[in-house]
Amino acid sequence: MKIVKYKHICIFFLILILLGWTIYLSLQYYAPPSYRQPFKMKQEAEDTLRIAYIGDSWAYWHKDHECQIARLLEDTLHRPVRVHSYGICGRTSREIYENMFENSNFKEFLTKRRYEYCYVSAGINDTHKKMSIPYYQQSISHIIQLMLTNNVHPLIQEIPDYDIKMIDDKQKFYKKFVRRLYMYFHDMPVDCKQLFRDALDDLIYEKGYQNHVSIIRYKTWNNDYLNDLDHLYWYDHLHLNKNGYAKLDSAIAKGILTTYWRNNELQQESGAYHRK
Repeated sequence: MKIVKYKHICIFFLILILLGWTIYLSLQYYAPPSYRQPFKMKQEAEDTLRIAYIGDSWAYWHKDHECQIARLLEDTLHRPVRVHSYGICGRTSREIYENMFENSNFKEFLTKRRYEYCYVSAGINDTHKKMSIPYYQQSISHIIQLMLTNNVHPLIQEIPDYDIKMIDDKQKFYKKFVRRLYMYFHDMPVDCKQLFRDALDDLIYEKGYQNHVSIIRYKTWNNDYLNDLDHLYWYDHLHLNKNGYAKLDSAIAKGILTTYWRNNELQQESGAYHRK
Protein backbone atom coordinates (compact mmCIF):
# COMPACT_ATOMS: atom_id res chain seq x y z
CA MET A 1 0.00 0.00 0.00
CA LYS A 2 2.80 2.40 0.96
CA ILE A 3 4.74 1.51 -2.19
CA VAL A 4 1.71 2.39 -4.33
CA LYS A 5 1.27 5.65 -2.42
CA TYR A 6 4.94 6.62 -2.88
CA LYS A 7 4.70 5.74 -6.57
CA HIS A 8 1.73 8.09 -6.97
CA ILE A 9 3.61 10.86 -5.16
CA CYS A 10 6.66 10.37 -7.40
CA ILE A 11 4.49 10.47 -10.51
CA PHE A 12 2.78 13.63 -9.24
CA PHE A 13 6.09 15.41 -8.61
CA LEU A 14 7.44 14.21 -11.94
CA ILE A 15 4.41 15.72 -13.68
CA LEU A 16 4.96 19.00 -11.78
CA ILE A 17 8.62 19.07 -12.84
CA LEU A 18 7.76 18.38 -16.47
CA LEU A 19 5.01 21.01 -16.38
CA GLY A 20 7.34 23.56 -14.81
CA TRP A 21 10.07 22.82 -17.36
CA THR A 22 7.58 23.12 -20.22
CA ILE A 23 6.38 26.50 -18.92
CA TYR A 24 9.98 27.70 -18.52
CA LEU A 25 10.93 26.70 -22.07
CA SER A 26 7.74 28.26 -23.40
CA LEU A 27 8.46 31.56 -21.63
CA GLN A 28 12.01 31.49 -22.99
CA TYR A 29 10.75 30.89 -26.51
CA TYR A 30 8.27 33.76 -26.34
CA ALA A 31 10.69 36.22 -24.68
CA PRO A 32 11.96 39.22 -26.72
CA PRO A 33 15.61 39.03 -27.84
CA SER A 34 18.53 40.48 -25.94
CA TYR A 35 20.56 43.20 -27.65
CA ARG A 36 23.85 42.06 -29.17
CA GLN A 37 26.85 44.18 -30.03
CA PRO A 38 26.67 44.80 -33.82
CA PHE A 39 29.32 43.13 -35.94
CA LYS A 40 31.13 44.96 -38.72
CA MET A 41 29.95 44.63 -42.30
CA LYS A 42 32.02 45.47 -45.37
CA GLN A 43 32.32 49.24 -45.89
CA GLU A 44 34.43 49.73 -49.05
CA ALA A 45 32.50 51.73 -51.66
CA GLU A 46 32.07 50.27 -55.14
CA ASP A 47 30.34 51.20 -58.36
CA THR A 48 27.82 48.35 -58.06
CA LEU A 49 24.81 49.09 -55.86
CA ARG A 50 24.09 45.98 -53.78
CA ILE A 51 20.82 45.20 -52.05
CA ALA A 52 20.31 42.44 -49.48
CA TYR A 53 16.99 40.64 -49.02
CA ILE A 54 16.93 38.95 -45.61
CA GLY A 55 14.40 37.38 -43.29
CA ASP A 56 11.88 34.59 -43.51
CA SER A 57 10.50 32.54 -46.39
CA TRP A 58 9.56 35.67 -48.36
CA ALA A 59 13.28 36.53 -48.55
CA TYR A 60 14.23 32.90 -49.16
CA TRP A 61 11.96 32.47 -52.20
CA HIS A 62 13.00 35.82 -53.62
CA LYS A 63 16.31 34.26 -54.69
CA ASP A 64 14.61 33.09 -57.90
CA HIS A 65 13.57 36.66 -58.79
CA GLU A 66 16.64 38.75 -58.00
CA CYS A 67 17.01 40.07 -61.55
CA GLN A 68 13.60 41.78 -61.55
CA ILE A 69 14.42 44.58 -59.13
CA ALA A 70 17.98 44.86 -60.47
CA ARG A 71 16.61 45.66 -63.94
CA LEU A 72 14.14 48.19 -62.54
CA LEU A 73 16.89 50.11 -60.74
CA GLU A 74 19.58 49.85 -63.42
CA ASP A 75 17.30 51.49 -65.98
CA THR A 76 16.90 54.50 -63.70
CA LEU A 77 20.24 54.79 -61.89
CA HIS A 78 22.44 53.84 -64.85
CA ARG A 79 24.78 51.88 -62.63
CA PRO A 80 25.15 48.15 -61.97
CA VAL A 81 22.73 46.74 -59.40
CA ARG A 82 22.95 43.34 -57.73
CA VAL A 83 20.44 41.78 -55.37
CA HIS A 84 21.37 38.99 -52.95
CA SER A 85 18.72 37.04 -51.03
CA TYR A 86 19.08 35.04 -47.82
CA GLY A 87 16.02 33.84 -45.94
CA ILE A 88 15.26 31.09 -43.45
CA CYS A 89 11.76 29.64 -43.75
CA GLY A 90 9.50 29.68 -40.71
CA ARG A 91 11.65 31.98 -38.58
CA THR A 92 10.21 34.64 -36.29
CA SER A 93 11.70 38.13 -36.07
CA ARG A 94 13.77 37.21 -33.01
CA GLU A 95 15.06 34.04 -34.65
CA ILE A 96 16.08 36.04 -37.72
CA TYR A 97 17.98 38.53 -35.56
CA GLU A 98 19.74 35.81 -33.57
CA ASN A 99 20.61 33.83 -36.69
CA MET A 100 22.40 36.87 -38.07
CA PHE A 101 24.95 36.25 -35.31
CA GLU A 102 24.75 32.49 -34.78
CA ASN A 103 24.32 31.12 -38.31
CA SER A 104 27.76 31.26 -39.95
CA ASN A 105 26.32 31.19 -43.49
CA PHE A 106 23.93 34.04 -42.71
CA LYS A 107 26.67 36.13 -41.08
CA GLU A 108 29.02 35.51 -44.00
CA PHE A 109 26.24 36.57 -46.39
CA LEU A 110 26.00 39.89 -44.54
CA THR A 111 29.72 40.57 -44.15
CA LYS A 112 31.30 39.52 -47.45
CA ARG A 113 29.67 42.30 -49.55
CA ARG A 114 29.13 46.02 -49.22
CA TYR A 115 25.37 46.58 -49.09
CA GLU A 116 23.74 49.98 -49.38
CA TYR A 117 20.18 48.77 -48.78
CA CYS A 118 18.64 45.84 -46.93
CA TYR A 119 15.05 44.70 -47.34
CA VAL A 120 13.86 42.89 -44.21
CA SER A 121 10.91 40.49 -44.21
CA ALA A 122 10.27 39.63 -40.57
CA GLY A 123 7.14 39.32 -38.46
CA ILE A 124 4.85 37.20 -40.61
CA ASN A 125 5.63 34.17 -38.46
CA ASP A 126 5.25 36.34 -35.34
CA THR A 127 1.63 37.01 -36.28
CA HIS A 128 1.02 33.33 -37.07
CA LYS A 129 2.68 32.04 -33.90
CA LYS A 130 1.17 34.82 -31.76
CA MET A 131 4.37 36.31 -30.41
CA SER A 132 3.94 39.47 -28.37
CA ILE A 133 4.18 43.03 -29.68
CA PRO A 134 7.32 43.76 -27.57
CA TYR A 135 8.89 40.59 -29.01
CA TYR A 136 8.36 41.91 -32.54
CA GLN A 137 9.32 45.51 -31.80
CA GLN A 138 12.57 44.66 -30.02
CA SER A 139 13.61 42.22 -32.74
CA ILE A 140 12.99 44.73 -35.52
CA SER A 141 14.69 47.51 -33.57
CA HIS A 142 17.82 45.39 -33.05
CA ILE A 143 17.93 44.50 -36.76
CA ILE A 144 17.60 48.18 -37.67
CA GLN A 145 20.39 49.16 -35.28
CA LEU A 146 22.71 46.55 -36.78
CA MET A 147 22.06 47.93 -40.26
CA LEU A 148 22.36 51.60 -39.35
CA THR A 149 25.63 50.95 -37.48
CA ASN A 150 27.01 49.65 -40.79
CA ASN A 151 25.59 52.51 -42.91
CA VAL A 152 23.04 50.22 -44.54
CA HIS A 153 19.57 51.66 -45.17
CA PRO A 154 16.87 49.23 -43.91
CA LEU A 155 13.63 48.72 -45.82
CA ILE A 156 11.24 47.03 -43.41
CA GLN A 157 8.35 45.03 -44.88
CA GLU A 158 5.09 45.94 -43.19
CA ILE A 159 3.17 42.77 -42.31
CA PRO A 160 1.55 41.80 -45.64
CA ASP A 161 -1.88 40.37 -46.17
CA TYR A 162 -2.24 36.60 -46.02
CA ASP A 163 -4.99 34.20 -45.01
CA ILE A 164 -4.05 34.04 -41.34
CA LYS A 165 -7.36 32.43 -40.31
CA MET A 166 -7.00 29.57 -42.78
CA ILE A 167 -3.43 28.90 -41.64
CA ASP A 168 -4.55 29.08 -38.00
CA ASP A 169 -7.22 26.45 -38.65
CA LYS A 170 -4.62 24.07 -40.08
CA GLN A 171 -2.43 24.10 -36.95
CA LYS A 172 -1.96 21.00 -34.85
CA PHE A 173 -4.06 20.94 -31.69
CA TYR A 174 -1.27 21.43 -29.14
CA LYS A 175 0.20 24.40 -31.03
CA LYS A 176 -3.20 26.01 -31.35
CA PHE A 177 -3.83 25.48 -27.63
CA VAL A 178 -0.56 27.16 -26.58
CA ARG A 179 -1.11 30.04 -28.98
CA ARG A 180 -4.65 30.53 -27.71
CA LEU A 181 -3.21 30.97 -24.22
CA TYR A 182 -0.83 33.67 -25.41
CA MET A 183 -3.62 35.33 -27.38
CA TYR A 184 -5.62 35.50 -24.15
CA PHE A 185 -2.75 36.94 -22.09
CA HIS A 186 -1.82 39.50 -24.76
CA ASP A 187 -5.44 40.34 -25.69
CA MET A 188 -4.69 39.43 -29.29
CA PRO A 189 -7.19 38.32 -31.97
CA VAL A 190 -6.51 35.56 -34.47
CA ASP A 191 -6.09 38.15 -37.22
CA CYS A 192 -3.50 40.33 -35.47
CA LYS A 193 -1.76 41.68 -38.58
CA GLN A 194 -2.91 45.27 -38.09
CA LEU A 195 -1.70 45.27 -34.48
CA PHE A 196 1.80 44.48 -35.72
CA ARG A 197 1.61 47.10 -38.47
CA ASP A 198 0.67 49.73 -35.90
CA ALA A 199 3.45 48.49 -33.62
CA LEU A 200 6.00 49.01 -36.39
CA ASP A 201 4.83 52.61 -36.86
CA ASP A 202 5.05 53.18 -33.10
CA LEU A 203 8.58 51.79 -33.04
CA ILE A 204 9.78 53.98 -35.91
CA TYR A 205 8.31 57.07 -34.25
CA GLU A 206 9.51 56.32 -30.71
CA LYS A 207 13.07 55.52 -31.82
CA GLY A 208 13.28 58.49 -34.20
CA TYR A 209 13.95 56.29 -37.23
CA GLN A 210 11.74 58.29 -39.60
CA ASN A 211 14.61 59.65 -41.70
CA HIS A 212 16.76 56.53 -41.51
CA VAL A 213 14.37 53.65 -42.25
CA SER A 214 11.86 52.98 -45.05
CA ILE A 215 8.67 51.00 -44.52
CA ILE A 216 7.36 49.00 -47.47
CA ARG A 217 3.62 49.46 -47.00
CA TYR A 218 1.64 46.41 -48.05
CA LYS A 219 -1.06 48.50 -49.71
CA THR A 220 1.44 50.08 -52.09
CA TRP A 221 1.68 46.78 -53.95
CA ASN A 222 -1.28 44.68 -52.73
CA ASN A 223 -4.22 46.97 -52.10
CA ASP A 224 -6.92 44.30 -52.53
CA TYR A 225 -5.80 40.93 -51.17
CA LEU A 226 -8.94 38.95 -52.03
CA ASN A 227 -8.99 40.10 -55.64
CA ASP A 228 -5.22 39.73 -56.01
CA LEU A 229 -5.05 36.32 -54.33
CA ASP A 230 -5.10 34.15 -57.45
CA HIS A 231 -2.83 36.54 -59.35
CA LEU A 232 -0.08 37.26 -56.77
CA TYR A 233 -0.03 34.33 -54.34
CA TRP A 234 0.68 30.63 -54.31
CA TYR A 235 -2.08 28.15 -53.58
CA ASP A 236 -1.21 28.38 -49.85
CA HIS A 237 -2.56 31.97 -49.68
CA LEU A 238 0.67 33.03 -47.96
CA HIS A 239 3.68 33.01 -50.28
CA LEU A 240 4.15 35.09 -53.41
CA ASN A 241 4.38 33.78 -56.95
CA LYS A 242 6.33 35.39 -59.80
CA ASN A 243 3.71 38.10 -60.30
CA GLY A 244 3.64 38.81 -56.59
CA TYR A 245 7.40 39.31 -56.41
CA ALA A 246 7.27 41.58 -59.46
CA LYS A 247 4.73 43.82 -57.68
CA LEU A 248 6.65 43.75 -54.40
CA ASP A 249 9.95 44.50 -56.10
CA SER A 250 8.41 47.46 -57.86
CA ALA A 251 7.37 48.92 -54.49
CA ILE A 252 10.81 48.25 -53.01
CA ALA A 253 12.51 49.86 -56.01
CA LYS A 254 10.42 53.01 -55.50
CA GLY A 255 11.40 53.06 -51.83
CA ILE A 256 15.08 52.74 -52.71
CA LEU A 257 14.92 55.45 -55.40
CA THR A 258 13.21 57.89 -53.03
CA THR A 259 15.98 57.42 -50.47
CA TYR A 260 18.73 57.33 -53.10
CA TRP A 261 17.79 60.69 -54.68
CA ARG A 262 17.25 62.31 -51.29
CA ASN A 263 20.69 61.21 -50.08
CA ASN A 264 22.32 62.44 -53.28
CA GLU A 265 20.65 65.84 -52.89
CA LEU A 266 21.83 66.08 -49.28
CA GLN A 267 25.39 65.19 -50.31
CA GLN A 268 25.35 67.83 -53.05
CA GLU A 269 24.00 70.45 -50.66
CA SER A 270 26.66 69.52 -48.11
CA GLY A 271 29.39 69.75 -50.76
CA ALA A 272 28.15 73.15 -51.94
CA TYR A 273 28.08 74.38 -48.33
CA HIS A 274 31.69 73.29 -47.70
CA ARG A 275 32.89 74.92 -50.93
CA LYS A 276 31.57 78.32 -49.83
